[in-house]
Amino acid sequence: MTPNILISQSERELEARYNDYFIAHIDGRKTTTLRQFYEEMADLLEIPDFGFTLEALNDSLNDLQWLEDERIVLYFTNTNDLISKERDPAKVGNVLNILDATAEDWKWVDDDAIDKKVLVIVFEDSPRIRKMLENENIDFGMLSEED
Repeated sequence: MTPNILISQSERELEARYNDYFIAHIDGRKTTTLRQFYEEMADLLEIPDFGFTLEALNDSLNDLQWLEDERIVLYFTNTNDLISKERDPAKVGNVLNILDATAEDWKWVDDDAIDKKVLVIVFEDSPRIRKMLENENIDFGMLSEED
């Protein structure tokens, strides 16, 4: 089974693979706190009435009906800095689990009443992001190995 989270070695590799996707670029240097992360996600994805909580993030990513794009990549760069100032490591783990679960959920949508989306989660490679994913037991693959 294809993992929901991919690790990329370069932005060029990502752009070549997903050139016809909407790519939301989340820079870890601009999102060192959970609040900054929420604000960036709300801005890049144009999330209406975002509540700045884990629950609101989950609900929004499982909806996405306001976006015209059907295929979306969340591309996280500078992953050594991403939410690095959060005091509660469990919250960072929760964010990763929400991203993983949401990408999986979109694979199984077959409701004609909603526009199906394809959500791809890609992290720029770093020892920190690999360790965080491993700590959460989240399966990930290398973008370069995907066909």
